[in-house]
Amino acid sequence: MFGPKFYPLLNKLGPWRQSLFALALAHRQFSNYALYTEVNHLNGKSEFKNALKTLWQFHTQKFNHINLETELEKFEPFSYTQEEDTSLGYLYAIDASISLISAFDAILSKLGDEAQMASKASMGAVVRTVEQGSDSELDDETLRQSLLVDTEVNFQVGLYELIAKAPRSNELCQKVIQYIYKDNVSNIGIEIENLQQEQKEFIAILNIKG
Repeated sequence: MFGPKFYPLLNKLGPWRQSLFALALAHRQFSNYALYTEVNHLNGKSEFKNALKTLWQFHTQKFNHINLETELEKFEPFSYTQEEDTSLGYLYAIDASISLISAFDAILSKLGDEAQMASKASMGAVVRTVEQGSDSELDDETLRQSLLVDTEVNFQVGLYELIAKAPRSNELCQKVIQYIYKDNVSNIGIEIENLQQEQKEFIAILNIKG
């Protein structure tokens, strides 16, 4: 769905910028993950949310003593990475998990493609949603004309532009959180419950008046 230049641009980002990019996409998919766990009476929602909070704290405090490896280990039992279920909800949980793990791995592994992995996971969820609403197979050109896909493309490009040259700061994190919540929906259009309360909760983590 993206032009040939977008992923190389993501791969050129430094580790903390790749992590922040992946974190934003994971955060935006939190509602998808939460809905799957709630419908199926599974644990994991609080662990996903705690992982988000830890990562925001990490990015807010340039010099910190947060052990991301330990925090990732806490979430991993509740991550979904294998296609053991073909239900849409399960696949959305996989996409969200991949994005969140990529946010950790950008700092821990530094392979240089973590932002791209999160980007593809988030877009994959969107494409799957559009395809499910069609009776026929859709080519890339038709998919690109979909409002949901177009919104995702614009969101990711705007996120890249927000992060690419900005210095690491509390203010940047606040802008990214506000950007995530600007449309009140996840990447696949699920409405975010308790929008204002949740946004304030995450901004409070940054010790910023929002």
